[in-house]
Amino acid sequence: MIQGHGDDIHNYAGKIVANFSSNIRGAQDMPALCAYLAAHLHLIHSYPEPEAESLRAMLAGKLGIEEACCCVTNGATEAIYLIAKAFEGSKTAILIPTFSEYEDACRIHRHTLSFYEQPEEINLSSMDLVWICNPNNPTGKVYNIDLLKDMVERNPQTCFVFDQSYGHFTRERVWDVPKATSYRNLILLHSMTKQYAIPGLRLGYLTAHRDLIANINLCRMPWSVNVLAVEAGKFLLENEEMQPESVCLEEAKRLQQALQDIEGLTIYPTDTHFFLCRLKDRKAAALKEYLIESHGILIRDAANFRGLDPFCFRIAAQLKEENNLLVKAIRQWI
Repeated sequence: MIQGHGDDIHNYAGKIVANFSSNIRGAQDMPALCAYLAAHLHLIHSYPEPEAESLRAMLAGKLGIEEACCCVTNGATEAIYLIAKAFEGSKTAILIPTFSEYEDACRIHRHTLSFYEQPEEINLSSMDLVWICNPNNPTGKVYNIDLLKDMVERNPQTCFVFDQSYGHFTRERVWDVPKATSYRNLILLHSMTKQYAIPGLRLGYLTAHRDLIANINLCRMPWSVNVLAVEAGKFLLENEEMQPESVCLEEAKRLQQALQDIEGLTIYPTDTHFFLCRLKDRKAAALKEYLIESHGILIRDAANFRGLDPFCFRIAAQLKEENNLLVKAIRQWI
């Protein structure tokens, strides 16, 4: 982690009552999952499956793909580093602003990096690997799927990585997983951490053509996914106790509309439940400090995203009561 992340709630022990800095949706009561994990704590006395095989089989069945086209990882972040290692030394393009771990992982594995703001700008003829977050973090933008499909099909020499960690939180079209596994130059990232709001358990997976997955598996360590994460993943695939994504998206829309009425604050369009904001003439770090000290609210200062400036910050919609608290607090500061 070279660039740093949001959700630094651990730095403010006991101060935070509303956390908007992470793209995890509002707090979820999950009593059935908690009870299930409590009943399986005895499993911690044995090693987990080397490659989370039982969860991989369940995921493949649910997605309608071969097991050989799926790789379960310790969060989507492990998947990012595995891909960077598998393509070590590549000429790589990253669409920005975006999640910093793509760049960090590629630097560690000696990639030659180029950065672009629009897909159409990428010089694909000279690239081995391309990273596109879709929906994108931190903007919430979803890129046109027909454009992306055309890029992949016209450039078989280039491998494309599409991070669909937030794919469950948009009404826009993203890659269809079974169809995507037929391409030999396409990798999809997925995050159960994000989908089910379990960031502390670290659970993600890759889907791709079986040959790509086989190459990536050569780079991984055994037992990277702990036994409780595996059990949680299997439980969540069979038992849905989350709020529907539609509730989260509607609340995000309401929050955006409320913030748009505040003078001196620009709210950027989004296709998901989180979005970028920009202050007209005051830095986001000052707003962040005020919100923490005066209201116990945490936002994501977006200044360290490549391509953004110190006036930008990101928020993810939470529960209605928390969202109202944020709007009121920002009004008071501005």
